Amino acid sequence: MTEHSLSLPSVEISLDNLLHNLEALRSRLSRGADILAVVKDNAYGCGSRMVALTLEREGNVRFFAVARTAEAFYLRDSGVKSPILVLGGATVEELRQGHYRDITFTLNDLADIAVWKDAGVPVRFHCNIDTRMHRLGLMPAEIGAAADAVKHFPSLSLLGAFTHLANADEPGTPTVADQLKIFFDGVAAFRRSGLDVATVHCANSAGLIRHGLPEGCTLARPGIALYGCAPDPAQKFSLDLREIASLKCRVVKIKTVPPNTPVSYGGTFTTGQTTAIATVALGYGNGYPRSLGNRGSLLIGGRRFPIVGRVTMDYCMVDVGDGSGIAPGDVAIAIGSQGRERITADEIALQTGTIGYEILCNLNQSLDRVYQRGGSVVAEEKGRIF
Repeated sequence: MTEHSLSLPSVEISLDNLLHNLEALRSRLSRGADILAVVKDNAYGCGSRMVALTLEREGNVRFFAVARTAEAFYLRDSGVKSPILVLGGATVEELRQGHYRDITFTLNDLADIAVWKDAGVPVRFHCNIDTRMHRLGLMPAEIGAAADAVKHFPSLSLLGAFTHLANADEPGTPTVADQLKIFFDGVAAFRRSGLDVATVHCANSAGLIRHGLPEGCTLARPGIALYGCAPDPAQKFSLDLREIASLKCRVVKIKTVPPNTPVSYGGTFTTGQTTAIATVALGYGNGYPRSLGNRGSLLIGGRRFPIVGRVTMDYCMVDVGDGSGIAPGDVAIAIGSQGRERITADEIALQTGTIGYEILCNLNQSLDRVYQRGGSVVAEEKGRIF
């Protein structure tokens, strides 16, 4: 952990592990296929600028996906040169700016076409085909109308098609085959209409790991697996993934308290004997789950200690027994390794009834992010505190 204020946690990102995960995922690809890296929502909390630049420059990734147009513009401004697909919607002004910044958009609704044709610029896009996810995308029955409209307006260019697998993390689920049939029937309908759907993608992290890349796909579209978490923390996935994010903070105070002493709001924990309570500068204001009070743990000095009482906005309290030499300024690990101990985002997800995606995405923008490659710090991004 680099020297930061005692009151500010930080996230350390292993770019080595990021590249390791990329190659592990590539090992599941068929010949000629490649990766479309999902770096939406600040690369799942890991920092989209450095993640995308590293994947592009060192991992030879040539396509990225984000949720919003502002994210795509941010990556362009950061130096990312590869195509970027915006999975969500876009305003007319964003379409116009996106044309000049080589951004690819997504057709999620037939009504989009009426807006796009009058945007005043060519619009390059992929079509999202809804294959029973029922979130965004065109229903299969709408593909014919979409194809007719696209052929009628020369400013619209269909470059690809995709869908999202809703249950791919479940072993043996028949839903994947059902969705794939609907999807490829939709792709075939576009092609029969005379439109060249050159880029085809549907395999998210779970889909690629569980089922491989379906025949007919040109790209896999992993997200969470790039960052080293399982698509479902309660299940085993047969791929060597390494978590890339560590959440580190510091002890700011140690106090010895007698037996029968309540700790934190509401007194939900009471000491059973004289013990040392370490106050650590990490709370739900930083994105650390409040529900870890009385159930989570932190690593200090290579040992695992329980969080006691409720997690507060900026601090949590840890019962360190007799103190064991722990002092203010010591590094505490909320996610990551210390000595032989390790706490993963997936472990925290299981404790809090969620998934690793949410744990990482909640690491908010107030946190400094420190990027390491080959054992050295290669970049730092200061958090926005106010």
